[in-house]
Amino acid sequence: MNSIFVKGTSQYPEINLDRNTGRFEFLGNSIPEDAKEFFSPIFDWWDEYVEHPNPTTEVNFHMTYYNTPSSKMFFHILKKLEGLKQSGADVKVKWYYAEDDVDMRDAGYDFAENIALPIELIPVPEEEE
Repeated sequence: MNSIFVKGTSQYPEINLDRNTGRFEFLGNSIPEDAKEFFSPIFDWWDEYVEHPNPTTEVNFHMTYYNTPSSKMFFHILKKLEGLKQSGADVKVKWYYAEDDVDMRDAGYDFAENIALPIELIPVPEEEE
C-alpha cells in the first residue's frame, strides 16, 4: 500500500496520506466541482488502510474553506476513523482553525458532536498560519 500526496490548489486541498508514519493531513481549500469524484481514490485508499492500519493513526485537518459536498466527504472519512477506533485502534483527530475563524471552529465542533471519536480542536494564532 502506497502513500498518497495531492498538491493543494485554490480549489483542491493538499492531502498527505503517509502510510509509513500513520500521519494523514488535509489542508487548505476544498471546493471541487465534483467532490465525490475527487475524493473517490481517497476513500479507496482508506478502505484498504483500515484493513491493516498502523498502530497509531493521526489525522490532521487544517482547512481554510470547504463547500458542503466536501463537508460530506470529510464526514465520511471521520466515520471510517470512528469504525477504526471502535475496532480497538489508536486514532487521533486534530482540527486546526485560525483562532479568529469562528466558522471553521464551529465546523470542528459540529464534527466532534456527530462522530463517536474524540476530535481535538486547536486554535492557531494568526501569525502561525
